Amino acid sequence: MIEVVIAVLGAVVGASALVVSIAGHRHNVRQAVRLAERERRIEDREREADQREKLIQSSLLHVTMGSSRSVLADGYARWHLEAVNTSNQPLVQVAVHYDGERLDGREILPAGGRLTVGLPMTSATGSPPSPLLCSVEFTDSSGNRWRRLATGRLQPWGTGTGDETNWQPPVAPIVGPLPAPLISGSPAGGAHAPRQGTPPPTPPRPLPTRAYRAAVAAVVVVVAAAVYLLVRYMG
Repeated sequence: MIEVVIAVLGAVVGASALVVSIAGHRHNVRQAVRLAERERRIEDREREADQREKLIQSSLLHVTMGSSRSVLADGYARWHLEAVNTSNQPLVQVAVHYDGERLDGREILPAGGRLTVGLPMTSATGSPPSPLLCSVEFTDSSGNRWRRLATGRLQPWGTGTGDETNWQPPVAPIVGPLPAPLISGSPAGGAHAPRQGTPPPTPPRPLPTRAYRAAVAAVVVVVAAAVYLLVRYMG
């Protein structure tokens, strides 16, 4: 009789331990998924901040087109392209192009510097030079090569090749101030070095639904059998 009671109690304890183990496993899986998602969001924010940091100086080169009536040829307009470095650092290897032809350039365009280059003369009643054909190529203080279009878009240089026409698709320049650094301990000057993101931890494989249901069913059967045996032998 005592052996039966002990066996029944052991079965109940074992079943309870199995239920607790399954519940703990599912909780750990959910917790690991939440941590992995949080790590992914942090790395996405850091990559975005690094990209914005890379764009900050190149976005401060402003390129505009202007015109005035020609005093030498009546009925014609003189167009010009003006590039202004509004950043606090110089730009180097600055070159102004129109329709793929280099018009002028500067080895160094200092902070606050201005470069004005004349464009092809057009009739006052004709179409002006196309902004799509006007561009200014330059290298920022970090050594990145850019091309600023008169439309306002930026094109980064495609590294890893010697092709002079290897420009990547245009990207939008930064508009407005950068947000506060996402990483503490930034170097002086507000810039922070890109951090190599560590891959998020691989979450443990969740227990399959069928296995979970089978385990619960087994626990119910064990408990029911234990109760039946206990009632039978006690009665």
